[in-house]
Amino acid sequence: MIRAARSADDFALCVEINNAVNPDSPVTAEQLATATGVILVHEDGYAYVDRSSIPGSAFAMVRVRPESRNRGVGSSLLAAAGESARDLGCTSMWGRVREGDDESMRFVAHRGFEEVNRDVDVLLEVSPGDGEVAPGIVELRREHLPGTYAIAAECIPEMALPQHAEVRPYDEWLEREERHSPVAFVAFDGEDIVGYARLYSVPALPHRLENGLTAVRRSHRRRGVATALKRAQISWAAANGYREIVTSMVTGNDAMRAVNERLGYRPLPAWIVVRGPAG
Repeated sequence: MIRAARSADDFALCVEINNAVNPDSPVTAEQLATATGVILVHEDGYAYVDRSSIPGSAFAMVRVRPESRNRGVGSSLLAAAGESARDLGCTSMWGRVREGDDESMRFVAHRGFEEVNRDVDVLLEVSPGDGEVAPGIVELRREHLPGTYAIAAECIPEMALPQHAEVRPYDEWLEREERHSPVAFVAFDGEDIVGYARLYSVPALPHRLENGLTAVRRSHRRRGVATALKRAQISWAAANGYREIVTSMVTGNDAMRAVNERLGYRPLPAWIVVRGPAG
């Protein structure tokens, strides 16, 4: 039977399932309990559904215990996820399948999902003294938020290509931006904010941080702004005892991939982005 997760036992069950399926991407019960989306629980799996920056398309994730697959659990959870997506006014869903997981790709393909892109994950090992904060780079303060939102509105449509993304309304954007985020940096050209970059904690891995959106105005690209922002993040991470930073980007974002390569990020297994009908 599928139900909405509400109790501590429900969230603990989802943690157990997720961490068995994705040991390299663990989660905590607190993380799930404070998530903004809907979590649908089955004793052998769970689904997560949330609004996304892709208009008309919800983000969806289905996880089933390896020993419980091919028993209809995943199909039931995907159907329930589709119903939740339709409740959000969405006609489609998108999600990610780990590269090399042929069984899951066959599962989604048989249900009308198609590959639309790939996300490349990379990881940087951080050591004390790494990074630097260049002139013009400062930690984000409250008065910087309107300027960073304007940059997000300019840059977010480029994030999910070939899908079209849109920035969320300001209050919703801010709530999600600041969730689990210990620090962000902005880049100035004179008195104008021309870029920003945010770091997120990884609750299940306290030694690791995750890069959020690194955004630079089109007028100031190819000037080293993104590199300077990331080097400031590395400096902050090293000074605060973190040992790793991970980040994800679409395969078509060649400029950011080049920046990460120059900074020493090494590739991890990719994710296949798939999109299909919400029921």
